[in-house]
Amino acid sequence: MGMGGVQRTLKFAKYLTRHNWQPVVLTINPRKYYAIDEHLLDEALSNGIIIERTGKKPMNVSKIVTRVPKERFRKIRSIISQFFFVPDSKILWKNKALSTIDRLWEKYDGFQIVYATAPPYTDFLIGQEVKRKYKIPLVLDYRDAWVDSPVLNFYPTPIHKTMNVNRERKVVKDSNIILTTNRRVKEFIIRRYNNIGYNDIKIFPHGYDSEDFEQALTKKLPLTNKMRITYSGSFYTRNPKFYFDAIRILLSQHPDLRNKVEFLFLGIFTKEHLSYAKHLNILDTLNLPGYVNHHECIKYILASDLLFLLISRGENEDAAMPGKIGEYIGSRKNILACIPEGVTKKILQDYKAIRFVPDENPANIAGAIYDYYRLFEKNEMPAANEELVRQYDRKTMTAELAKELNYLVDIE
Repeated sequence: MGMGGVQRTLKFAKYLTRHNWQPVVLTINPRKYYAIDEHLLDEALSNGIIIERTGKKPMNVSKIVTRVPKERFRKIRSIISQFFFVPDSKILWKNKALSTIDRLWEKYDGFQIVYATAPPYTDFLIGQEVKRKYKIPLVLDYRDAWVDSPVLNFYPTPIHKTMNVNRERKVVKDSNIILTTNRRVKEFIIRRYNNIGYNDIKIFPHGYDSEDFEQALTKKLPLTNKMRITYSGSFYTRNPKFYFDAIRILLSQHPDLRNKVEFLFLGIFTKEHLSYAKHLNILDTLNLPGYVNHHECIKYILASDLLFLLISRGENEDAAMPGKIGEYIGSRKNILACIPEGVTKKILQDYKAIRFVPDENPANIAGAIYDYYRLFEKNEMPAANEELVRQYDRKTMTAELAKELNYLVDIE
């Protein structure tokens, strides 16, 4: 259940089984959500990951999927939720999770480490309780910053922020190792709290699973005779209208490209976005397969010529690192990146097969797309930096993570 955020945890668990670790994943018995991927669930089970769920009913995938809420309703619901629940609405799951962990402790004769990944930040509080009760090391995995992520977290009053700061401070103090996706989030934690050592925070960026790409290449790819420009993922916390405006400008300046270029959107495409595309008269150039399973997503990416990357502007924008970064790198495809200065740009600067657009100016983006089309026509698209690509393979990263976990167990 979920979208790109599940990749990191699934792949770590998958490859930890190859380093003499047996992950037991505690999660919920899901009710309703607008994105599920049975392919990933099958991958988890076939790789020996044990999944335990709170709730008594067996999971019925066919009854989980629901429609996507309108963006304004989603934002309102999020604001209301953060007013009443600290740190998030999943705090209602905490007691149920802890009682299940007590049962699992008996079932599996204990565990050596508790690993909590967030958001939701309630996971950190659960991990903290487990560490205190059972005296085992606590590993925190920050997929996104907590207090320092205003895009994800809205604090309706100063009291709400103070409550979150206090909770994060105590969790950080109780942790043995903290993982972050980038150096900026590490700096946030160290700057805000003086109860954690610099070397106790390890950077494990988002990566890609080379096996996903190897398997996809053995299948029939969804190729096209047009130049395909692909955006993978949702527009959660991001407004893509300037990208649509850029497509309109490109087609108005170069009408012959209407039948030569395809803009593919992999993921949930809302009614609002569809209406805006119709308004701009660009709908005929869009390919909208909707939300597809991860295996199909990789096939589409491999059948693309250019990948579009978007990071919204805002407070602490320099720390933003979308999960798709790793798979964009692993694809070795050219990337058109409309992103602010920050950790993501610093990583991608050495990728080589990339062009940065410094702002959300539709005319500049349209110009960059046209420049890429001319390179595509002449078969002169730049090649990716293979040395950098190899660094982001999740196999390599998980081997390093296993070393950290082994060391933790040895010293406890």
